[in-house]
Amino acid sequence: MNKVMIAVCTALLLAGCGSKGGTSQQSKAAVEQRDLFQQKDQQSADEAAKQAKVQQEQEQLKQQMEEQKRRQAEEARKAAEGEKPVVKPLADTSMTEKSLSDPASMLKDAASPLSKRSIYYDFDQYNIKGEFQTLVEAHGKFLLEHKDFKVRIEGNCDERGSREYNLALGQRRADSVKKAMTLLGVPAKQIETVSFGSEKPKALGHDEEAWAENRRSDIVYPSVDAPH
Repeated sequence: MNKVMIAVCTALLLAGCGSKGGTSQQSKAAVEQRDLFQQKDQQSADEAAKQAKVQQEQEQLKQQMEEQKRRQAEEARKAAEGEKPVVKPLADTSMTEKSLSDPASMLKDAASPLSKRSIYYDFDQYNIKGEFQTLVEAHGKFLLEHKDFKVRIEGNCDERGSREYNLALGQRRADSVKKAMTLLGVPAKQIETVSFGSEKPKALGHDEEAWAENRRSDIVYPSVDAPH
C-alpha cells in the first residue's frame, strides 16, 4: 500500500512540474508574439510618417513651382506693358510754313516744341510717360515731313547700378522712343539708337534731383545739333 501511495505522489509531482514548464514556454511565446506585433506597428508608423513627409515635400515643391510661374507671368506682363508706347497715332502731320521752308530753324527755335529733346523716366523704368506724348508726336511729325532728316536717340541712366546694367537699361530707353516713333509711321531707317549708360550725366550731383535729370533719352539731330 505504501508503495502505491509513493508511486501516486511521484506521478502527481512529475505532472505538476511538466505543467509549469509548459506554462513558462507559452508565456515566452506570447511575449515574443507581442514584441513582433509592436515591431510591426512601429514599422508601419515609421512608414506612414515617411510617406507623409514625402507628400509634404512634394506639396511644398508644387507650391514653389506655382509661385515661380506666377512671378514669371507677372514679370512678363510688366515687361509687355513697359514696351507699349503711350503715344497715339498722328491725326495730322502737317507742319507750319516756316517748318517747310526752313526746317532746321524749327529745331533751334526755343518757342517750338521741337526744341525740347529729352524724355525722362522713373527709376529703373523705360516706358514713355504720358507727359512726354506731345514731345514724341512733335518729333514724329517733323521726321514724317522731312525724310532727309535723321535722329539719334541716346539712352541714359543715373549713376546707380553696374555699368553693364545701365548700358542695357539705356538701350531699352532709346529703343522705346524709336518704337514709339515707328508706330507713328516714321521709317526705322531715319532713327538710330545708342546707349551711354551712366557715362553722360546731365547733372553731376549724387541725389534724387540729379538722378532724375540723368534718367532720360535725348533726341539728337546730327545734321543740326552741335556734336553731342
